[in-house]
Amino acid sequence: MKFKVLAVVMTSVLTLVITAAAPAAGGLSSPVDGVGTASAAEVSKSQAGGGGGGGNVAGAGNRLGDLLSGWAVPVITVLAGCLLVGALASRNMGASLGIVTVSLVGLIFLLAPQSIETFAKGIASFVF
Repeated sequence: MKFKVLAVVMTSVLTLVITAAAPAAGGLSSPVDGVGTASAAEVSKSQAGGGGGGGNVAGAGNRLGDLLSGWAVPVITVLAGCLLVGALASRNMGASLGIVTVSLVGLIFLLAPQSIETFAKGIASFVF
């Protein structure tokens, strides 16, 4: 029984990794005039500053955070749901409560980081 559960979990993780690593269907572009023309045009456009920012790294952390939160919220939700179903199936209420608490704090942190910051500052001002 434990082997079947492990096999299902590993298959799900493997499927998720393969899906995430697969190239997008619409992301491929073919050069019009010859081999490498589209790539050369994109590079010169980026170096000239007329393209996608021209080396502008201002706000890179915010963009990375938005990208990661876009992926992390569904992943945490699915993972917490699977763990919660397993904990409830074994009638372990302590683990169920822990899973719900940790996943809610994680989701709140990803969706509204200002609220976690305010909460932490409130605790710090009370303690110190």
